[in-house]
Amino acid sequence: MSTTNAVLPREYGAYAELAFPLLTALLAGGVTGAGLGFAAAVVAGFLVREPLAVLNGVRGARLEASLGGTARRAAVVLGALLALGAGAGLLLAPPMARRAALVPGVVALLLTPALLRGRPKTLGVEVLVAFALSGMVLPIGLAGRMPLGRAGATAAVWAASFVLATLAVHAIKARAKPALGGTWTLWATPVLGVGVVAGGLLGAAVWRVPTAVALAVLPSALVVLAATLLRPHPRRLKRIGWSLVGANAVTLALLLVA
Repeated sequence: MSTTNAVLPREYGAYAELAFPLLTALLAGGVTGAGLGFAAAVVAGFLVREPLAVLNGVRGARLEASLGGTARRAAVVLGALLALGAGAGLLLAPPMARRAALVPGVVALLLTPALLRGRPKTLGVEVLVAFALSGMVLPIGLAGRMPLGRAGATAAVWAASFVLATLAVHAIKARAKPALGGTWTLWATPVLGVGVVAGGLLGAAVWRVPTAVALAVLPSALVVLAATLLRPHPRRLKRIGWSLVGANAVTLALLLVA
């Protein structure tokens, strides 16, 4: 049995939540020692979820028995990398970036009990993960040349995009199997989608938000609203996921040209 089963997370949509904010911060803010330290910490924190899931039995007794040792070693190594990366980032970062690191750091602390208990896939946990990963734009961007306002707006764009996508996936599942719970997402998803579209258009037309940044919230919202109208079966989730990745790529382009 492949040892990657003990290391690499299986929630493939989460890879986009990891990659796009990091790319935005590093490309728009520039590569710095502090930024690389923070990036290493968030990658390690992202990867350590899978070894913990194996050790907690979330992946089943068979994997826990066969890969428990590998998962335990991976968890130790990744935990050390997380601590070293965060320490290096805090040591090298300017004061504003150091303070901004508290935002994803506090969210990560809120996530810790759920991850240690082996409950990584509940809606609340997935929303917190989205906030933690999008919030990494703040310390990484501010460690480079991103202004505070731009870093905050960029983090908000990614948070809105990821939370909306998370709600949409749960709504698709709840429509097919109401017993899974979360039926409130059936109405909350389109309401939030319309709100995100309205906010983006108002930001571009009225508020002092750069047009490209304001419009960057639209791609994911439009994909989610289309999925709400089409009412896809859960078997189509992979197609919806790739559509959201494409929307994220458009969002990334808009944020970089802003």
